[in-house]
Amino acid sequence: MANLKELSERVFRDLSVGVDAAPSVTFSPPNREGYVEVLLQDESGMGAGFIVNPSASEAEVLFEMAYRIPDAYVEFYVVGLPVVPGTERPAAPKIVSNTVVWEDPDENGTWSCPVGQYRRAWERWREEEHRRE
Repeated sequence: MANLKELSERVFRDLSVGVDAAPSVTFSPPNREGYVEVLLQDESGMGAGFIVNPSASEAEVLFEMAYRIPDAYVEFYVVGLPVVPGTERPAAPKIVSNTVVWEDPDENGTWSCPVGQYRRAWERWREEEHRRE
């Protein structure tokens, strides 16, 4: 069974690069079918939620979280995250060889990084930009 808290923290770590706020997250007990509801709530009390199957593969659960949690950020903070470095386009999650990565949905294959490592990828991009100046 996937560690939902640890997987959600990977996504939140990446999203924190673009916005200082972070919603609280709670997980319901599994329902009869085994699904867990992931509930996100901002500081004002506004909430959003979705369900995941914690018995799915870790990559599938992380993909679902990486796909759904940024939607809550759009609703809560009016920002699409994480962005592809050097653009204003939101990155999209994708499963590649059982690993979930953020990638540029408009430029397939030109930029990607594993979910949970966005800050490092973004800082690397900034350093390269400063060297070019």
